Amino acid sequence: MLELEAISVSYGDIPVIFGLSLRVKAGQIVSLIGGNGAGKTTTINTISGMLRPTGGDIRYEGASILDLPPHDRVARGIVQVPEGRMLFPKLTVRENLKLGAFQPALRKGLGRRMEEVWELFPRLRERMGQQAGTLSGGEQQMLAIGRGLMSAPRLLLLDEPSTGLAPVLVAEMFRAIRKINRRGVSILLIEQNAVQALRCAHHGYVLEQGHLFREGLPEALLTDAHIKAAYLGI
Repeated sequence: MLELEAISVSYGDIPVIFGLSLRVKAGQIVSLIGGNGAGKTTTINTISGMLRPTGGDIRYEGASILDLPPHDRVARGIVQVPEGRMLFPKLTVRENLKLGAFQPALRKGLGRRMEEVWELFPRLRERMGQQAGTLSGGEQQMLAIGRGLMSAPRLLLLDEPSTGLAPVLVAEMFRAIRKINRRGVSILLIEQNAVQALRCAHHGYVLEQGHLFREGLPEALLTDAHIKAAYLGI
């Protein structure tokens, strides 16, 4: 479904990603883990079109998308939920969700998709008329994911969805991620919570200082001595 083929990315003259290749197959959850500054967010911003690689290619459903602007990638089904939520704090929950369906082609199924978001996150239905800026951190993250779902993604790019959440909400968030995947949405998950990220994934990648360090099945990565010491606190 999605293939990164030896992409390199720089900020000005400073290279930050070095020949990264990864793949997300249709129906999969793929986790990309790594420490602060590893290049995880840069990777996801490159996939969504916010950054252009200096080398390599990005292929989606067999075709290069390097020349597609971000809004055309959304129209193709590639939707990013950014780190930090990036909500419109003065707008209501309902208004934030409706902005996720800003493209004309999405407006026809707006009501149905909103019901799907209410079903996934019932607390958002209870707060549909409340300003987004007054929600708790966990509710804001639910809203950010819900807004992404309103764009009818086929591939959802999640950037640090558990950041700043209490442990009980982290568990709830990962249950929601699994449920979204069971609905047929492929997911690339960027996470510092390596244990949770790998446990819910079909495949995992480890990024260190812009280089691919390891990849493989989650069970293997969870038992890798270096990964246990560096990311799992073992």
